[in-house]
Amino acid sequence: MSWRSYLSEELVRGDLPGVWNLPLTEDHCSGAGRLFGGTGLGAAVRALEVDAERPLVWATGQFISHALPGELLTFEVEMLAEGRATTQARARGHVGGRDVIAVMATLGRRNVNRSGVWISPPDAPAPMDCQPFPSRSTNRSVSTNLERRLVRGRTEDHEPAMEDGRVAMWVRVPSHLTVDPAFLAVLGDYVPWGGREAVGGGLGGGQSVDNTLRVVDPVNTEWILVDVRVGSLVHGYAHGTVHLWSESGHLLATASQTCQFRNPRSV
Repeated sequence: MSWRSYLSEELVRGDLPGVWNLPLTEDHCSGAGRLFGGTGLGAAVRALEVDAERPLVWATGQFISHALPGELLTFEVEMLAEGRATTQARARGHVGGRDVIAVMATLGRRNVNRSGVWISPPDAPAPMDCQPFPSRSTNRSVSTNLERRLVRGRTEDHEPAMEDGRVAMWVRVPSHLTVDPAFLAVLGDYVPWGGREAVGGGLGGGQSVDNTLRVVDPVNTEWILVDVRVGSLVHGYAHGTVHLWSESGHLLATASQTCQFRNPRSV
């Protein structure tokens, strides 16, 4: 069996050191037809890990402008500080000089003989005991290319809001794909879904302003539980976290995000 990392075939080195190129397709975009924020962060993470030759600890991306299918997203990676165990780095993602995403990251690994995890996954039925996720978009996109099973959330727009701000779904890892930070960055980009479910009423938008990924311990698993917890949605901005769990309840990573919404469109 040949295993591969997310975007390992699509993201290619440029002509200069520290330069990487990602030709964008619909498979890298959201249902709205624009670059999916998690894909942009995931591409930057992959470039940073390869250039630093160290695993990701933490990365945060600020989304500055949109990118569309057919455009070439270029990343310029820079190592800012390289210590014995830790590297601080950044990546600039742009299309023809137009900034799209700015990423700061820490990479490395330290040998410490004590560790622990103090949060728990939510109770969830087995993936195949859950109904298919009710996709609201028919466009080809990152999400529609993933098999998703709804654990907790609304199935129709008219259903009551999830007043505790909690939603969850299972996502099957695509065949032969390694569970690594680049792929986990994609699954960390689901706070906008949680924000819409938390208030209901056809809220518009749900665009990511940022996405931060904090890597815990990636292990290969067939399914990943995407556990979304929205803490607030005030003045049009939602803040929330996403815990990513293996099928056995192993914490893979934690993401946090701010996203912006607009009022429902009048009919």
